[in-house]
Amino acid sequence: MNKGDFVVIDYLAKVKATGEYFDTTDEEKAKELGLLQEDKTFKPVTVVVGANHVIEGLDEALEEMDVGEERTVEVPPEKAFGRRDPNLVTTIPMREFSKQGIMPRRGMSLEVGGKWAIVKSVSSGRVTLDYNHSLASRDLVYDVKVLSKVEDTTEKLKSLIELHLGTFDESNNSISIDEGGKATVTMPSLKKGLADIVKSILEKEVGTHVPEIKEIEVTTGSEE
Repeated sequence: MNKGDFVVIDYLAKVKATGEYFDTTDEEKAKELGLLQEDKTFKPVTVVVGANHVIEGLDEALEEMDVGEERTVEVPPEKAFGRRDPNLVTTIPMREFSKQGIMPRRGMSLEVGGKWAIVKSVSSGRVTLDYNHSLASRDLVYDVKVLSKVEDTTEKLKSLIELHLGTFDESNNSISIDEGGKATVTMPSLKKGLADIVKSILEKEVGTHVPEIKEIEVTTGSEE
């Protein structure tokens, strides 16, 4: 593979030290391992090689692989979710959460100041938050297979939408690209404000990874 290639991959990921599986693209394995989530779709994912759509260690491995190849990749923390940083653990008075009607519990994930943190403890009117990723300082193992390479422009654009939105239901949504390179994405369920945000994200991605698309428009049936 080369940087910039769109590739479809399947993977199964675990923590090396414990053997605990934490992510997969395979629905059957997700069921077997208790990883199913209502808001997550399990299927092969399309990523752009070298675009940081996956962690660095896995991205580097993809550059060395061919279509149809399977490989087990060990990824150190420095090329995964980093080393734990004690400076990312902080304590906030409980009253700051009470004002917002939030009752923190140990293990809860909270968005504070635009960043996600895990509640480590709640005691004496104080809440200790950890902004480190839950997999920080962990060596990871990925079993990955490159299923195919994407060449079609419409499929490339669809994959970028799915990377950011999670899914693109073709029964309700559509993509058209005219001879001049203008792409129109129609997503009736999106509110107008969100459509503008999606357009902004896609313009950046398309400009970098799909230069054959010269212009992009996201349309929606909602006026709100």
